[in-house]
Amino acid sequence: MIIDKIYAIYFSPTGTTEKAAIAVTDSTGIPYEKIDLTTRHARHDFKHTFKKSELAIVGLPVYGGRLPGKLDNFFTGLHGNSSPAIALVVYGNRAYEDALIELKVRLEERGFTVIAGAAFIGEHTFSKKIAGGRPDAADIIIAKNLGKKAVKNMDKLMQGTLHVKGDYPYLKEGFNSRKPFGPLATFTNIVTTEDCTRCGLCAEECPWEAIDSEDYATIDYTKCMRCFRCIRVCPAEAKKNISEKFDEALPVFEKMVSARKEPELFLAE
Repeated sequence: MIIDKIYAIYFSPTGTTEKAAIAVTDSTGIPYEKIDLTTRHARHDFKHTFKKSELAIVGLPVYGGRLPGKLDNFFTGLHGNSSPAIALVVYGNRAYEDALIELKVRLEERGFTVIAGAAFIGEHTFSKKIAGGRPDAADIIIAKNLGKKAVKNMDKLMQGTLHVKGDYPYLKEGFNSRKPFGPLATFTNIVTTEDCTRCGLCAEECPWEAIDSEDYATIDYTKCMRCFRCIRVCPAEAKKNISEKFDEALPVFEKMVSARKEPELFLAE
């Protein structure tokens, strides 16, 4: 089976999932296209029916052991035709639990044949001290080798069965913005300082439509998934997380998840 094009499709509020997905993709020597479905506008507009000769590398971050909630429209535009796919999740050095098996199931529901899965570690949204700089150089080598191996063994993988870690039916509920759990999420307080230029980029880039497009300082926390994308994209650095309780809880969490974890790869057999 010859793959003539690859699509790297990802949801990546802070860039770590994108980094991993591209690494898997660009080592294959096959032409590829990047499809960034982080913003709600991109997800609304995207639609593609994949050929059997097209490989989809699909990456999503892990939120509370599951895929991000409220992202059903991420999958709406994906239409497989028994097309091969690689399921890729990125987590902040705690655990990925049911996220990878959930992504596998969702892709299979959309008509894909999932030939491989992987769980990579990315720098945690809340702290650069947790898996700082990851995916790092060692992770990128592993990701590139995965892409090469998948393309080289495509025929064998397409005939095999993929088993990944996780429970199905799912045991983890994932992160619910209406009922946030854990002190870090609960104590998040994103403020807009007087440095705001009212460019509107935070509202435009918010994946959840949680920022008021008329008053950029107003955030609907029943929608906000604490991805901190608004903080990362603000050109004036006017969005900040200011919370004494958050600052008190963060060192405890940093210590709890400080031990380095390594990527896990799964190939169909």
